[in-house]
Amino acid sequence: MSSFDEQDVGQRVDGALATITSGPAPAAAIVARGRRIRRRRGAARAGVAVVAALAVAIPVYTAVRGGPPGQPVATKMTGLPMPAGTNFQLLVSAGDGAAWYSTATRKTEHIGGLPRSQGGYQFSRVYGGWIAEPNQTVQPWSSSCPPHGIDACAGRPQEFHFIADGSRTATRIGAGFWADGVVASSRPGAVWLATYPRATAKLAGPGYAQLVSTTGRPLGPRYQSPAKTLLGSGVGSYLLLVNDNQQNLSILWDPGTGRVLRHFGNVIATGPEQIAWSRGCRGCRVGHVPRRAGGPGLLQPGQKVALIVQILNVSTGTTVTLPIPGRNPASLNAAFSDDGRLLAVQQPGQEIEVYDTATRTPTAIPGTALSSADWQNFGWDAGGHRLVIAAGPNNQPGPAQLAYWQPGDTHLRIATIRNLGEISNVQTGSIG
Repeated sequence: MSSFDEQDVGQRVDGALATITSGPAPAAAIVARGRRIRRRRGAARAGVAVVAALAVAIPVYTAVRGGPPGQPVATKMTGLPMPAGTNFQLLVSAGDGAAWYSTATRKTEHIGGLPRSQGGYQFSRVYGGWIAEPNQTVQPWSSSCPPHGIDACAGRPQEFHFIADGSRTATRIGAGFWADGVVASSRPGAVWLATYPRATAKLAGPGYAQLVSTTGRPLGPRYQSPAKTLLGSGVGSYLLLVNDNQQNLSILWDPGTGRVLRHFGNVIATGPEQIAWSRGCRGCRVGHVPRRAGGPGLLQPGQKVALIVQILNVSTGTTVTLPIPGRNPASLNAAFSDDGRLLAVQQPGQEIEVYDTATRTPTAIPGTALSSADWQNFGWDAGGHRLVIAAGPNNQPGPAQLAYWQPGDTHLRIATIRNLGEISNVQTGSIG
């Protein structure tokens, strides 16, 4: 893609790159969402603007820590040149608002309908578009209402808006809990809104969850959510909730009945109907998967496996078991495609692998394993099966890379970004 390799594409973008909007799946990795909430609280305690990596989806950020022992590790992705004219639309925080940026035209188009936000906006993926949330520049608590500890409270609610894919106008959803007050649902045109009865309400107590349209119209009653939980993501007709104190623990909750259906540890990704999680694999050894965990017979020749990832379809009740290279569930980065058919997974320093959840077939993407000196993030096309990947060197102004892969490809398609302004935006932003 030499037509934009050398171009000054970064100078026209004011603010950090937020997403590649042909980008990732609507549901977030629940563990990453919990970490984002923690980071926001820490930033608010310090009295600084809150700028956090997005979890939905998807976007998945990887600080790579090196590859297999004894093997050299690449410092950049390898593949074929990206075709000239390939266009990605970027949703960017531009000054006190938001804008679409086109890599083909190198122009930005302002998005109307958003109130001015001194810290700009951050974005998270939901079905059919994006949630726009102002970056916090003022603490939402009073002195009698601390942001952390056993007496932590909800704080003042915050306004959320929806930007449909490609739309030049945002719509108001409503006011909700200032940290992740709006999360994805599994149906188009709808999101879950989290609220508390008052600003001084304790986070340890129950809140409320309500399905609303992306224009703020109620689509159902308000449900009182269990105490000590935060909204994670809508999955089917249920909600996956995050334990506020133990964020590697999630619960599947039925709002209609108020019942907790299941508990999950180490959730790595959610899809419209799916939950992917791993308890690890205590009985596994390299090159072997215990029969009780799904086989032998699932391994590819020479594949080294130590983790078992399970994917539950909440609508059908069926579970698929995948053997995934690696030993620590917390180190897995993963993202579902919009339809839940494909799951991209990466261990630090390893190639990205894409799993077909119907056939359990893994496909390694050559050229995606990078050294510990590099950053990498990836996400799926909205509504599609194209995986978009960005990467570059840590702590130096070297060139960045933008790449994509789709089923049937044997190589990445890569463009190199040399403009320092755009490199900075790509590195500090996220896909999704």
